[in-house]
Amino acid sequence: MPSVIHKIDWLFDTDIEPSEWRGSIVKIPYPYPAELAEGFAEHIEFHDGISLVKDFHHFINEDRPAEIPLGRFTVEPSTATLVIHMMHKGSMITINHKNNDRISRVSGFDLFGRTEILDVSQILLTDEDIHCSILFIPENQLIKLLGSEEVEELFKNLGLLQITDYCQIKVPDSISMQIANCTPSHLSGGIRQLFANSVILQYLVDLNIYISSAINFKNKISNAKFDLIGLHTELLQISGVIPTLNDIAKKYGVSPAKMNQAFFEKYGQSIYNFLSNQRLEQAHHGLLKTDIPMKTIAHKIGYSHVNHFITAFKNKFGVTPGSLRKENN
Repeated sequence: MPSVIHKIDWLFDTDIEPSEWRGSIVKIPYPYPAELAEGFAEHIEFHDGISLVKDFHHFINEDRPAEIPLGRFTVEPSTATLVIHMMHKGSMITINHKNNDRISRVSGFDLFGRTEILDVSQILLTDEDIHCSILFIPENQLIKLLGSEEVEELFKNLGLLQITDYCQIKVPDSISMQIANCTPSHLSGGIRQLFANSVILQYLVDLNIYISSAINFKNKISNAKFDLIGLHTELLQISGVIPTLNDIAKKYGVSPAKMNQAFFEKYGQSIYNFLSNQRLEQAHHGLLKTDIPMKTIAHKIGYSHVNHFITAFKNKFGVTPGSLRKENN
């Protein structure tokens, strides 16, 4: 398969000639002014048509501008291609010239797109150094690796039903950081390329499993037939001993697991942790605003042993209940 050509029209204020590169392993420096920043891109192309670009940008001058227009990047694959842009560190703005979309890119969120030509500009945000990776996977090769049904389901789950579609989703670091670390410095030449290729294959398997699981989870949550807001309101009013998850679930006619998953999806914590934090907040308020004895407060919010209350309170607020009350009297 012929090499993919990458073209860059630099957006720096200085007169810098456009760049073009192709090949199995290429490392090119970015033409930053020496007093502003330094950086480079590494391009690795594999025999199966997959290619990987890794970008590194280190900003030097403390008086640097908040944004640096880097370049306009044009890539023309020989076939329809899945492009995955991963921000491992830092942030930037990507402008898609096919539809003039301006996309904010931050670490933890990966950008997926299907394309026959990539035409984007990058504006770097200089509040911290930037490390990112761009993976190009021809769709015919993706089908060979995952199977046609799996690829069709993956595109469906990502919302990439048409060429030129794209989406941005949160991907766990445990998955995307595989790509960040797939070119270790102690390896070189063909061994480095082979190692990176094996990591990319594992990444695709893990990504496919994660996307499928995440969509199935959301579908289950969306089918929950109970009032989450009503449940949340009721939990806010609970005092004393915390009811069991089974008791709450019976009242709402769902399984404890489904109820807890739905609550976590909406409020970011389990029901037990929510109730524990809620009653400790009540205790904090009572210690500051009333003269009720600490032991009475502990029992009132459901702790049978005051020592358990003291330990939980200190873990949450960093001070013991007695210290808090003493400091504020």
